[in-house]
Amino acid sequence: NGGSSVATTLVESKEAVKDAVLEALKYDTEVMIEEYIKGDEITCPIIDGKMLPVLAIKPKGKFFDIASKYEDGGADEFIVKLNEDLHKEVEKMALETYKLLKCDVYARVDMLVKDNIPYVL
Repeated sequence: NGGSSVATTLVESKEAVKDAVLEALKYDTEVMIEEYIKGDEITCPIIDGKMLPVLAIKPKGKFFDIASKYEDGGADEFIVKLNEDLHKEVEKMALETYKLLKCDVYARVDMLVKDNIPYVL
């Protein structure tokens, strides 16, 4: 619920799951566990229902965690040109997400792209 990947842990073994869950429970009463998708992270800024240029996010660490987001030099973010078909799919998904979540004025839809397939985060 906190956003910004607070209490998000990349678990690399079965043995580490329990500790990751216990750590997450310090921040909320519910924990979500999902498959890790290794791909390229992008973000789609939207203002008044119109999408701005897509940004690539290249974290310095293993993933775009809270430190990468808020520490100076934690990640590089820059406009990225996607191939035409992928861009159309990303834009469609971002705008649908904006509408489905009843966003108003501005929002950002984050995605991972793996093998030319975008996944909304």
